[in-house]
Amino acid sequence: MKLTHVSLTNWRNFGHIEFDLDSRLFVVGPNSSGKTNLLGALRFLGDIARRGLRAANEDWGGPKHCFRTGSSEAGFSITASSDEHTVEYALSLRTGRLPSDLHTHDGATDGVIEFPVEFPAERIAVINQERLRIDQRTIAIDSTHVTSPTSIPVLLGKDYSLLDPGSAASTGNEQPVFEQVRQCVSGVRYIHPNPKKMKERLEGRFEPDDHGTGFFQLAGRFPATALDAVVARIRPIMAATVPEVPHLSYRRLAGEEVVFYSDDPQSASSYSTHDQFSEGTLRLLGILFDLATLPRSTTLVLLEEPETFLQPSVVRSLPSFLAEVAYSKQVQMVITTHSPELLSDETIGADQVLLLRTTEKGTTGELLSESEDPRIRAAVEAQFPPSEVVELTARHEIPSNAVM
Repeated sequence: MKLTHVSLTNWRNFGHIEFDLDSRLFVVGPNSSGKTNLLGALRFLGDIARRGLRAANEDWGGPKHCFRTGSSEAGFSITASSDEHTVEYALSLRTGRLPSDLHTHDGATDGVIEFPVEFPAERIAVINQERLRIDQRTIAIDSTHVTSPTSIPVLLGKDYSLLDPGSAASTGNEQPVFEQVRQCVSGVRYIHPNPKKMKERLEGRFEPDDHGTGFFQLAGRFPATALDAVVARIRPIMAATVPEVPHLSYRRLAGEEVVFYSDDPQSASSYSTHDQFSEGTLRLLGILFDLATLPRSTTLVLLEEPETFLQPSVVRSLPSFLAEVAYSKQVQMVITTHSPELLSDETIGADQVLLLRTTEKGTTGELLSESEDPRIRAAVEAQFPPSEVVELTARHEIPSNAVM
């Protein structure tokens, strides 16, 4: 299954936004318009599908950090489609509340149990409402099958959802279909390596974070045959885009760590290790490595500003390269960018660019192909490149009379 439509309400700085999604989507907008937060909403849903609402809530800081300021509710709606089915799933969350009497009755024994309160209520998101439609037919969610043995009984509201692993919509034939949706959402993969973090060590943590911390330790966990194959795929790309790295190789150190280096058999002075690589080279290495090692379960790749630290000529080649990756890996991509060079590719359609706008009611946005702005409509009809269309409304400059 593939995601075909996404809707968000009161998520962080967003008031309401909805958009269609095909094979790829480029997200653009001014600084602080919410490009990162848009990716965050998709990551949040992915975390729910992989580890459950409670774990996702704890990692993301609860309503205080996730809901739009002043809002006690937030909503997500997705549509996922395959050749056989179309599924619409809506999840509405609200701020959890604690009862005034912290003694609650156990339904099984009718005994009184006291639960210690170890969290502020505003840090807990609970279910406000869930809706499910399969092939335009509303499915009644049987709450007896949406269960969690770790639910917090003292909380007034459920902190587990239909999207949680192990939950079921019903005992009927609909469940295998919805399971495909869960697999689709759980396959979200975020790529945004930080060159400085890449050089740091994990320090006892096994799992990587979102910024590539411990990259060279994690690379060392791959068996030799797999790592050889990955480096062989990356090597020609690095050589073509970074002349200072003509021949990428690696060697293993003691324990779980590798050193990436480059040498040129024809030049004894060309040897350099990853400690000497520029930030742009390290970040490109991290992005390429992550793309080359995507798990087979990956369905949606989120790339944040892949142009960072890269030369304009390299940036202009990214759209066609990423399209090839998406096709070969059979994944969708959502890519945020500030770069006109990245949007100058003639293969990018107006229906593949989401332009964010900030308003008094929160950030919203629209696809260029659906814009009601007459300037954008005229430019799209004239088949201007997306970079020029975006520039019509997104130009922000330091005033010429500004002084320090």
